Amino acid sequence: MTGSNFMSDKFQPLDRDDDVLLFDNNNTFTVGKFKVLMSQQFQEKFLRSYYEKHSYNGGRSQERIDIKSDLSTISFDSGGFICSEIQWKCIKAVNCKLLKVGSGGWQEGKLRMQAKVVNSYYENDDYKKYNKAVLDICIEFSPDIPNEAISPLDDIRQSEEYKKLSNNN
Repeated sequence: MTGSNFMSDKFQPLDRDDDVLLFDNNNTFTVGKFKVLMSQQFQEKFLRSYYEKHSYNGGRSQERIDIKSDLSTISFDSGGFICSEIQWKCIKAVNCKLLKVGSGGWQEGKLRMQAKVVNSYYENDDYKKYNKAVLDICIEFSPDIPNEAISPLDDIRQSEEYKKLSNNN
């Protein structure tokens, strides 16, 4: 994949949570449920969660979610680096069928995913205080057979009469 933008091509983001995915092993998920499951997997592998008690709020616990420390720091003899963001991109798309709400049936194609997590923080009295890590899951689908007409005007634009009219101007 050298020299190309991986999350582009014929792949389109799946934004409707009620569209349905069908995988080769006959597992089916709505897009929304699939994003939740992938988010849970990502959190288990890359994030840590713990509670902090603060005396100024009556001893109540607050949950904090961060990128795991062994993933967020790289060190060497002279110093170290700390990251605040991790991006995960799949390198191989998987076979999948998509049933879009209101469509005429299943559409065969490929599915791929990327995830990004950022440690968010806010500043308070000149120091940074971490809030929660923000996780973004992007799922994209590319049909094996692309849709014929992108616009209802495409058929008109391809007609001989339209071409003659446009050449006369």
